[in-house]
Amino acid sequence: MNKNNVIPVVLAADKNYSTQMYITILSAIKNKHPKTFYEFFCLIPEKFSKSVQKEFFKLKNEHINLKFIIMGNLFQSIKMQISHITAPTFYRLVIADILQGYNKAIYLDVDTIVLEDLTELFNTDLGENYIGGVHAASFVIDFERNKEYYNNIGMKDMSYYVNAGVLLWNLDLIRKDNMTEKMLELCKNTYRCMDQDLINLIFYGKIKHLDLKYNMMPSYKRRFLDKADTEQFYKIYNKKEYTNAMENPAIVHYASDIKPWSHSDAGLEHYWHKYAIKSPLKIKKLESPEEKFIKQIETTKFKRMVFWGASIFLENLLRSGKLKPHKIVGIIDKDSSKQGQTLCGYKIYTPDKIELLKPEVIIFAIKHNSMVIYPQIKEYLTNNNIKTKLLPNVFDNNRK
Repeated sequence: MNKNNVIPVVLAADKNYSTQMYITILSAIKNKHPKTFYEFFCLIPEKFSKSVQKEFFKLKNEHINLKFIIMGNLFQSIKMQISHITAPTFYRLVIADILQGYNKAIYLDVDTIVLEDLTELFNTDLGENYIGGVHAASFVIDFERNKEYYNNIGMKDMSYYVNAGVLLWNLDLIRKDNMTEKMLELCKNTYRCMDQDLINLIFYGKIKHLDLKYNMMPSYKRRFLDKADTEQFYKIYNKKEYTNAMENPAIVHYASDIKPWSHSDAGLEHYWHKYAIKSPLKIKKLESPEEKFIKQIETTKFKRMVFWGASIFLENLLRSGKLKPHKIVGIIDKDSSKQGQTLCGYKIYTPDKIELLKPEVIIFAIKHNSMVIYPQIKEYLTNNNIKTKLLPNVFDNNRK
């Protein structure tokens, strides 16, 4: 096999996401040109069952090769900052060492669906850039509120920041400059968005921006359009680029907590279901964030509770009547325009009123951008020596 004619595609997951990995691979195979040769590298911490491996290997043919690479305990010692994410998210950091002999590689998260042949993406000229990726709009727009954190880790702005779920890697240059070793060194530090922050930090200034169609997130439509930050959004991706990506996506990335396998309204979910129904591997039933949120409240033994975040999610849930009456003593929110108001009968307070309310437990209720905001609240409670228990963030599930 001549490696010059092969497109290596790397994915990483544990056995809990084997079905999602299969569906991503299946979509790529179904939408490739007949003569395009893909070699899939599935990075896993442990062996899959023989029956699962058998279904994967059935995908192999004269233009498709597939390998499982067992990573063992690699990265197991790293403290995960997002509760549902496990060690496989870091496997992408070492693909330059794993794929010796290849000059480039495509990395895909397993919550993606590939709708075009990947040759055009793979042939993108990276020049002297280490990676190519799609600008992460939410991180750019939300930079000011997270400026202190990103400045502290050494990132002065978000002009290069990309989402790490779809990346084109310049393996030759990464090996030449010993960047794998440098990434492994940075793993000793703690980052809110873990490997994504690390990748963007270490490659800052040498990242090529790809067209939005290669990492089209349905969540963008829900958040940005018809909202106050629409203008900022169109400065990152012009309207023509967005419209084309929405109507003709090359890769759909269900990057938010709203996944097509657990929500009927994930956005662009029909693409995922088209290939999911062809999968011999079945998706495990997962609780939606709403179900987990309600269960979290109903199962807690604490009596005096406060919600943190007068969010649209919380308002909709309170109005729906799905929450049974509980001993909620108020809502905390840092937004001055909300403070002093009420939400469905509950008064909204400033954070410094927590001790006055004397809650036994704080329930995090901010769905959007939760993986960034939740650590900020934990930090606030610690810095102000507030001993009230903060329940886990239920909105960061199913990201990978």
